[in-house]
Amino acid sequence: MRRVLRRQRMTSPIYLDLDTLEMVEENEDPNAPLGLPRQHNFGHLLCTGGSGGFGNPHFLGQNNRSPKFATRGYEGEWKSFSLELKLLADVGLVGMPNAGKSTLLRSLTAGRAKTEIAGYAFTTLNPVVAVVRVADDGSFEGEDQQIAHDETWAEEMREKEMMENGEFAFATTRNQKVPSNTLDDATLSKSLESFRFTVADNPGLIEHASENVGLGHSFLRSIERSPVLAYVVDLSSDAPWDDLRVLKQELEAYKPGMSPKARLVLANKADLLGGDGHDPLAVQTAKEKLAKLEAFVEKEMVVHQMDAEGTIEGQSTLTVVPISAKYNLNIRKVVGMLKGFVEEARVEKAEEVALAIAERAEAKLQIEEEEFAQSLRPRI
Repeated sequence: MRRVLRRQRMTSPIYLDLDTLEMVEENEDPNAPLGLPRQHNFGHLLCTGGSGGFGNPHFLGQNNRSPKFATRGYEGEWKSFSLELKLLADVGLVGMPNAGKSTLLRSLTAGRAKTEIAGYAFTTLNPVVAVVRVADDGSFEGEDQQIAHDETWAEEMREKEMMENGEFAFATTRNQKVPSNTLDDATLSKSLESFRFTVADNPGLIEHASENVGLGHSFLRSIERSPVLAYVVDLSSDAPWDDLRVLKQELEAYKPGMSPKARLVLANKADLLGGDGHDPLAVQTAKEKLAKLEAFVEKEMVVHQMDAEGTIEGQSTLTVVPISAKYNLNIRKVVGMLKGFVEEARVEKAEEVALAIAERAEAKLQIEEEEFAQSLRPRI
């Protein structure tokens, strides 16, 4: 019986499709086990396993009631494959090196994202994905934190000092910061998490990254699958608009139609402009620089909205939001806008999947009708 089952498995190998997204109909169980034999070939057989040997029950006979030996099987094929996993996040942060993307991710996640922060470029060499939790009232977890996100070495020294002083022994946890008995039911319901989305801190891009300069292709591939992109620029630099121009050009050069995914321009490090606020000349210079950046975005960063066939339906401009990721300034507005963009992207994705399922069902019905009509024709 085992030999028969072994032959059946060899005649019907298992094929796994690792490249194409399979549309699951509503009446099918999406939690069905993976790797089941399929009637049609949806993929490629990478390696063939070797045939198994005979165990000691195979040699059981009248003269040997307790065989103590078995035979070894044959080895299967040995191959080496290079598999690439493209990280998928709802929002992808795109910016030049040292623009403050890692600090922004820590600010959005209340410091849970363990990103590397330093004063030099290319501190992030691998993408980091974190979750942003939003409540009904628009607040997000970590909004009320009063700490400044410093460089990684400084935070590690501060945590080590707190550990040695025993300050963590009486520190409150995330769920103990706001006692539930001090809030009424309405306030408590609004403060509960109602929406979450993921944000990816991608390594910084440089000019000619689309030509694989500075590991550009490996960095751009991690951005490719994010439905929403947000540009992060250093507002304290000499010409942040030039950085925006380079970022848009590199996205389009790598994959045409990728730059329209951008919805937002985050002008980070706004706290470094204007001095302490008491110098009118410094404040006026900061306002003029922000106004110049907004004018450039309105003129040069126009996003064309296209339908499924590639026809331009309209156009929109990106919104410039000045922020300070280090001191958590204006982050709540960013979270609210990103939440709206992610909701729109998810609705569009659901509509695309529903349309694909409907087209698949229509094609299946048409094939069945043709087969039925073929069966009714008289045979000669």
